[in-house]
Amino acid sequence: MNENTTDYYNNAKNSEIIKHTLFSLITVAKSKTSGDYAWAIIKKLLKELKPRFDFLKYIHIDEIEELQNNINDIKIKTDFENIEQKKLGEAIQEIVDTFKTKMGKQAGYFFLSEFKDTLGEEYHTIIKKIGVDLRLIDLQQNVYGFESSTNYKIKDDIDSNIAFIEKK
Repeated sequence: MNENTTDYYNNAKNSEIIKHTLFSLITVAKSKTSGDYAWAIIKKLLKELKPRFDFLKYIHIDEIEELQNNINDIKIKTDFENIEQKKLGEAIQEIVDTFKTKMGKQAGYFFLSEFKDTLGEEYHTIIKKIGVDLRLIDLQQNVYGFESSTNYKIKDDIDSNIAFIEKK
């Protein structure tokens, strides 16, 4: 990675990061369900997460019947650029995790790897840099599946950052 590439990662605009993230989620979801449904999930999800991430109010997605089905359907107000990237990373982590959960079985086993491929190496590197961990999302959802299908549960020890299995 050369110095110019590193500068780009450090100077990536919040609006471009969120637009590429949302549109990549929608693109992968559209391959598994209808485009309208994928857009509806994103719109509903952004609304649900606004109380936790107030800055999501700066994102606007056109009405479903008006969509052109491209990245420009996602409008971002300029105030979004003032968001601390660590907070943006937390929001993106929650968006991706919740989106996959809302897709349910339609998401399929390879949803996150398809999302990563669609997002592209450049933006995957950027979201990793701001704290998004797709492996953690995958692990957490696999653990949830494990817990719901057995008589065991995963217990986290926050102080030591270790998880262990115990009977329910």
